[in-house]
Amino acid sequence: MVRAGIAWIACALCSAAGTGVPCQAQELSEREFVAEFPTVLSASGLRQDASETPQAITVIDQAMIKASGAREFAELFRLVPGFTVSYVTYVKGLQPIVSYHGLGREFFSRLQVLIDGRSINNGTLGGVDWSEFPFALEDIDHIEVIRGPSNATHGIGAFLATINFITKHAVQERGAEATADAGNEGIRDGSARFGSGFGQFDYRLVAGHRADGGFANIADGRTRNYATARADWQIGPVDNLLMQVGGTDGSNDVSFRGVNDPQRTVDLSTGYAQLKWSRSFDADNGWYAQLYYYHFRLSDLFQPQLLPPVGVPQLIDGGSTARRTDLEIQQNFSTGTSLRWVWGGSVREDLTDVPLLSASISPLYVERLFGHVEWRASESLLANVGLMVEDNRLSGTDLAPQLALNWSPAANQTIRFNLSRALRTPTVIENQGKFAVGPPGTPRYGPPGDLLPETILSREISYVGQWPEQHATLDVKLFDDDVNELIDLIGTRNDSAAQAFPKNAVNGDAARERGVEGQFVWRPSDATMVLASASYLNISSADLLDNYSTSAPRTSVHLLLSHRFADTWDASVNVQQQSGFRAAGYSEPQRAFCRFDARVARQFRIFGGEAEVALTAQNLFDDHYTEYRHDDVAERLFWLTVSFGLQK
Repeated sequence: MVRAGIAWIACALCSAAGTGVPCQAQELSEREFVAEFPTVLSASGLRQDASETPQAITVIDQAMIKASGAREFAELFRLVPGFTVSYVTYVKGLQPIVSYHGLGREFFSRLQVLIDGRSINNGTLGGVDWSEFPFALEDIDHIEVIRGPSNATHGIGAFLATINFITKHAVQERGAEATADAGNEGIRDGSARFGSGFGQFDYRLVAGHRADGGFANIADGRTRNYATARADWQIGPVDNLLMQVGGTDGSNDVSFRGVNDPQRTVDLSTGYAQLKWSRSFDADNGWYAQLYYYHFRLSDLFQPQLLPPVGVPQLIDGGSTARRTDLEIQQNFSTGTSLRWVWGGSVREDLTDVPLLSASISPLYVERLFGHVEWRASESLLANVGLMVEDNRLSGTDLAPQLALNWSPAANQTIRFNLSRALRTPTVIENQGKFAVGPPGTPRYGPPGDLLPETILSREISYVGQWPEQHATLDVKLFDDDVNELIDLIGTRNDSAAQAFPKNAVNGDAARERGVEGQFVWRPSDATMVLASASYLNISSADLLDNYSTSAPRTSVHLLLSHRFADTWDASVNVQQQSGFRAAGYSEPQRAFCRFDARVARQFRIFGGEAEVALTAQNLFDDHYTEYRHDDVAERLFWLTVSFGLQK
């Protein structure tokens, strides 16, 4: 299957190489990224601003990242309406959990997360290892968040939402820079980067360390070392080669959860390599071919503390490995200003190993074709049509269509109507793993069985307003989503489910999600930024297998204020309020809370370079709300950041 897929991709690549008339290459430039109304690529594969995309989209730029005071990558998504950020401590140590419109749990993820277009979703259970990013927050150019299903563009994993981290081009970071953080609860971070180049070849080297003690009174400390190398080579007037390699290595402390789950330390490591060749004839005509490899390893060999009647307890291997290889091509066309389209395909191989859950897991092969057409029917009407066809050995062949109409009754005012169908294929562990479904100490293992893909029918009506003179944008989205064939583990809520469904992971529930969400961005001057977002979500579910109906806050509000004083001082305040909820999985009710974060920074020149000293406080008023479980209590965090850079 994979050989056949590689063959047709190779043929398409050869034919694409000769398409078009070469002219000066036009990549999505830094100026477009930071424009008043930024251009994005993730929504459809075409250059579009927020009023042209088929779905609601949020862009988080570097100014927002710095003003937010975030130290964790996951924390950035508190800025996005509809997103929830939590932390869990009993799944191999402290782990961030990011979800959109609920339905997520400790292991599973219904989000697609990309870095420069390559997926970092773990092949075992489909989740994301939010502590395993091989670079620093400063290396991000911007983040594009698609708030809705996008199978037609990004494949089966793009079920509820898609996040694409776009890192800076190597030419954007010339010179040397070092940063160090120190704070309470064991916060000790540091990073160093160096960028240079010659001719049309630019490169950047980044290395760093992250460490903290996690929650107070719990053994959940974390350490991570990371390194990344990136090179951008403009080979000629139309060809560009992107090369990246990197990885992480570290450990998590795991607290005592019982005699069969003792306190210990687990080791984690990741590695990746990416090669992307792009040929750009003009802004709307070109193609790329991308090959990437991703590797994840969790080492967790431990001995239970409960002695059996005879002999020494056997060692338990709670580790896992996941390896992914992916080859993708994409080609863009345009015929004048009214019709643009993009098509492409990919082949992927996932290899996973989880000794505790399955003695042998078959490789997963996935082949995908996708296409998207944008037709400007008139000055006021824009149509977007997308379709994905994906074949895999778990669920067979699946289709995911999308249709959107963007109507502009007046200049800079757009109303969007979107209808899309998306799927999430069961992961190999969901389909082949053997989960314990009985009471602790007497586990019962059900046989693996065939699962149907989860499905979502998403309906969206949204409004996008842009006011260039006031430097302001407003995005409001009304949504009504039907999610069916939800996959969950039996026996986690009641053992009667194990009798009704003899498998250990089943399609056993559904949910309807309705609500409204919006965001407002206002930059009244170059020195001031206001970002506000809010959401209301109602989830209806029978909750046959999990807490779906309460798995996200009913209401949430967020406000970020930032101002620069006299070109040397920066100050920002970040406020979040959300209602109480109970997440899916082994969770406990989380009460409502209101959290205040603040950051103050001073810049100055010293020793011929640029320096900054910043003080950041999270949960400034020490509101002791809980995260996922009652023993995970949030406390006030503060840290001092010192950075120094020499520009080349």
